Amino acid sequence: MNNNDFDSGEPLPLNPAAVPRTVSQKAAALKARLAKILAASGTGTAQPDDRPSHFTLGIDRIDTALRGNAGVNGLPRSALHELHAQSKDHRTSAAAMALLLAQRCRALQADRKPILWISESGEARRQGRLYPPGLAELGIDPSAILHVDAPDSIAALRAAADGVRSSAMSAVIVELAGKKPKGLDLTATRRLSLSAQKAGVLGLLLRCGSDADNPLPTAAFSRWQVAAAPSLALEANAPGHPAFDITLLRHRSGLYGLSARLEWNRDEQAFRELPSEQGTPHAGAVPALAGVRADHPGMRAA
Repeated sequence: MNNNDFDSGEPLPLNPAAVPRTVSQKAAALKARLAKILAASGTGTAQPDDRPSHFTLGIDRIDTALRGNAGVNGLPRSALHELHAQSKDHRTSAAAMALLLAQRCRALQADRKPILWISESGEARRQGRLYPPGLAELGIDPSAILHVDAPDSIAALRAAADGVRSSAMSAVIVELAGKKPKGLDLTATRRLSLSAQKAGVLGLLLRCGSDADNPLPTAAFSRWQVAAAPSLALEANAPGHPAFDITLLRHRSGLYGLSARLEWNRDEQAFRELPSEQGTPHAGAVPALAGVRADHPGMRAA
């Protein structure tokens, strides 16, 4: 298989006898559904706008450090960024961070374009899908999320390539599990990166079960590791805001080693920095993003 052609729009050069017909049908249905979403938006190519070229986390120390060679605080909006869960136990926190970065970027847009979330259907059945009440607790409108189930990682990357090429989206998040997802390589991510830059769309590659110390090479502008962190209790010992430990693993300007403990405030739609010595992360450190169980009555069949 030639992974270089994963986003060409042409059928993969596979032996039909070696591929179950159901997988081919699902891939075709996925492409048709995504095309319908993009066509309904009324836009398909990048349009000039006056949105900032970068988006910030809302913390001066971090945003200033991230300016690198660009001379502008924060992270570039029209680029691909990579997030790794520290371990499988921190998958929910990494997913929440991806959504919150997309939400920060989306806030730059007057028309608040939707966020496209792409995941592999098998992994979604095992780990759970996004939970609308949890999204609302984070201050994210569930109706702003377009969720696409892909039959495998190659189809997920194909859908992401179509998504980042369309300025109808504010951000595209593609979630891939495992150390070496099929189709994920330097060429594939370079095409995602270039398409994001051309269309002005934020691309986020969410990895779970990967080896952050020895990751696959990608063309992502930045690479982060995310873990759950203990939150600060509110008045009357009420549960605090979602908190995260983040570490910068790679930055195109050569930055590395930046780390911080962040807290998300849904009302202010911004992060703030917390002291790092607050104890050990506990289960439920990001309770707002609960996944829907496979046996949940609201779970749709794939």
